[in-house]
Amino acid sequence: MTGFLESNPGMKSRFQMFYDFPDYTPQELMQITDYTAQKRTIKFSGEAREMMYKKLVDAYRNRDRMFGNARYVNSLIDESKMNMGLRLMQNTNPSELSNDELSTIESVDIEKIFNSKTKMIADIPVDEELLRSSLNSLHAMIGLQTVKNEIDELVKLVRFYKEIGKDIRQSFSLHAVFTGNPGTGKTTVARLLAQIYKALGILERGNLVECDRQALVGGYVGQTAIKTNDILNRAMGGVLFIDEAYALSEGGENDFGKEAIETILKRMEDNRGDFIVIVAGYTENMIRFLESNPGLRSRFDREMNFADYDALQLFDIAVKMLAANSIKADEAASKHLKAYMEFLSKGRNEFFGNARQVRKIVEESIKNQHLRLAMLEPEKRNNEMIHELTYDDVKEFEIDYSKIVETRKPSIGFKLN
Repeated sequence: MTGFLESNPGMKSRFQMFYDFPDYTPQELMQITDYTAQKRTIKFSGEAREMMYKKLVDAYRNRDRMFGNARYVNSLIDESKMNMGLRLMQNTNPSELSNDELSTIESVDIEKIFNSKTKMIADIPVDEELLRSSLNSLHAMIGLQTVKNEIDELVKLVRFYKEIGKDIRQSFSLHAVFTGNPGTGKTTVARLLAQIYKALGILERGNLVECDRQALVGGYVGQTAIKTNDILNRAMGGVLFIDEAYALSEGGENDFGKEAIETILKRMEDNRGDFIVIVAGYTENMIRFLESNPGLRSRFDREMNFADYDALQLFDIAVKMLAANSIKADEAASKHLKAYMEFLSKGRNEFFGNARQVRKIVEESIKNQHLRLAMLEPEKRNNEMIHELTYDDVKEFEIDYSKIVETRKPSIGFKLN
């Protein structure tokens, strides 16, 4: 209604009276319960009444904007009454039951409502082929040895828990924080991790839903919860990967990003074990993000740090990317690329793109190769030339150490020579 009134400049001024209908408190919900039960000529045993009040308190604490209030109470009474009838019909001689027994709801009738809503965990066997393929892809990545070791340990733990019949989802949290600079493999590892979890039977679907602040946060009150829940619903049974997650907490006190965080936290609790959340971003920013809400740090107890690639690893990534295009650099081109990666590594700053930067270099080199070959007569080209990168294709990447600006932290006070 707030969105409706703000949809037109003249709308709000036409309405002079505003009535707000707050949610019923637990004690008011219990009064509605007693009143409705009396109208339907049923009553609760002492134990059943205590249980009903406890369930109403839990529902009130966990309520969202879809909470049904009195409608919710009516549905509980209808289900309790039906369960009472089913229980009584199991009696050997129901016709001999007293009127009091025929109209009294017991605690088992209420408990049955909530037991039936408990989701049974699917027993999914380990998909050995998918697991082997995913782990091979992970270990084929350049660097990331610490991350690989953590995932290998995770796989061993899950196998062990499955062998002894322990509930994996209750054993440890799988929600994770990925920290590191751009181009260090965070998104790629998240995709592989989704497949690994799927192969292990932890996730039903194993799909990965990627999003950022723009996909989660709305422009007006109420829109953020709708957008965020829509993304979360798509991630059920899989992994939700939030890139640059720290942007959700950097918008100020009245920013809708906080609403997105609260919605995600609530669903992480309500749908425990149904999906996994991975948040990613710069290390320092992610530390501030986890401290921005009291519930964030407790939800993410698994952190993986993605270190920057060194010069040799950057060169290996370039070689691998070229090989994916069926191209190999000759000796001169390899020597220049290796030197250029050393130059980039020494001149890096916090905005350095790591593998992303390498990808741009490789794409530009391949384009240069194609242009060079395009200028040759068809009869002068051969198969070897098509699959070879030369110095001419990479010479535009200039190595000039004088362009590297040394950054020094400002100091306070005087310096003595």
